[in-house]
Amino acid sequence: MDKRQWQIASETWQAYNAMETTKQRHFDLMTALETKKKKFNLDPTEKESQLLRNLLRDHDVQVNAFKSASNELKQNDPDTHTALFLYIGEINTVLHDIRVAESH
Repeated sequence: MDKRQWQIASETWQAYNAMETTKQRHFDLMTALETKKKKFNLDPTEKESQLLRNLLRDHDVQVNAFKSASNELKQNDPDTHTALFLYIGEINTVLHDIRVAESH
């Protein structure tokens, strides 16, 4: 993506990053609570369960914000939309390949 495209796509890119952040927070807490259950046979406290629900809600809000920003970008500048999604795809492909290699 060139500088102009980054400027045009900045809101969508920020929405994507916010969505990824909330996804990771939810996943991290869910994983920690599962580990707590497996290692110590302790169920989540009500506070932990509520936080997990809140983090999922936060993620849902960010998913909707990203969808909205993405749809707007697609309508206003389809080429920039395509370029952004190619970049996002590249990131996810490289990260996936690294994770697969690390798991072997």
